[in-house]
Amino acid sequence: MEFLTISSEKELKKNLIGSVFHVTPLSNMDSIYKGGGLQPNTDLLNTSKFGNTKTGFFRLRNCVSFFDYRQYGAKQWRENVNKCRPTQIMDHSDEIAILFLSDCRFESLMSWTRWKDEEAYSQQVVPYIEIGHEGFVSLEYISKILIYRQNC
Repeated sequence: MEFLTISSEKELKKNLIGSVFHVTPLSNMDSIYKGGGLQPNTDLLNTSKFGNTKTGFFRLRNCVSFFDYRQYGAKQWRENVNKCRPTQIMDHSDEIAILFLSDCRFESLMSWTRWKDEEAYSQQVVPYIEIGHEGFVSLEYISKILIYRQNC
């Protein structure tokens, strides 16, 4: 597993393009290491820094939510990207950890289009940007961890 620490927005963007990743405050990393990976927040035991997840589409399907930047720059992606940005939790935390999902797990991802297929419109999802991984995500499936600290 690769570890990086950066403070440049330009460098952050370069690392995110084409990736699938999970974002969490750096303070959560101890519990992630102790647990051996990312646990779905099915029982709402953790408060999300991204807002109300009570009606989160992926949470209600026992999934861990990830950002999907594989279609970076595409029209639909650009239209939705500002609805939820990886750095928006920096208002609550000075440092974030970004965990990149290994390509070998991409086949296990649940697309946001399932929300549309199920007509689950009362549940929250960010089209084209959010994607879910059903169940526990072991650290063995995390290819890189990037620590991002904003420039002071």
